[in-house]
Amino acid sequence: MKRLCILLVSVVLLLSFTAELKADGCVKEKGVDFFINGGAITDDSFSFDPLLWYIGTNLDFHFGKYLMLSPEVDVVTYKFKFDTFWLQPAVLLNVKLNCFFVGAGVGKYFLISGDDYVSTDVHLKLNAGLRSKHIRVRIFADMAFDSLFKDMLLGFQIGIGF
Repeated sequence: MKRLCILLVSVVLLLSFTAELKADGCVKEKGVDFFINGGAITDDSFSFDPLLWYIGTNLDFHFGKYLMLSPEVDVVTYKFKFDTFWLQPAVLLNVKLNCFFVGAGVGKYFLISGDDYVSTDVHLKLNAGLRSKHIRVRIFADMAFDSLFKDMLLGFQIGIGF
């Protein structure tokens, strides 16, 4: 039932997003866009147990009509309790096809708890989404390089641009 609800919400968001794309336009060949993002992450079983929230920021540096470099910094938290949280910096190189983008990059997770922290190895991050000047919707997958497409973290994200 959770999966069906998530699918329905995603379809409604994408349909409403297409109206934004038509009104706003999305082809940009130079400059920088700044987005504040929010979303959720789960494991590859789609259990959403526990549901981990994902908030952060990213910049989109446009290099011509087809390339976009997107550094980002995100915080992953459970029930918005910030006494212990994951910090994830990443950088992705995206290919733009009009309003659609797809890309890959690297990231690293840091578990921060009080004065202590633990970090993971560098991991592969894949993403795809739709963007306009003011809204960005994407899905992504994080996975270790030594176990590609196994034990992945999957997420979705909606961002507001400035």
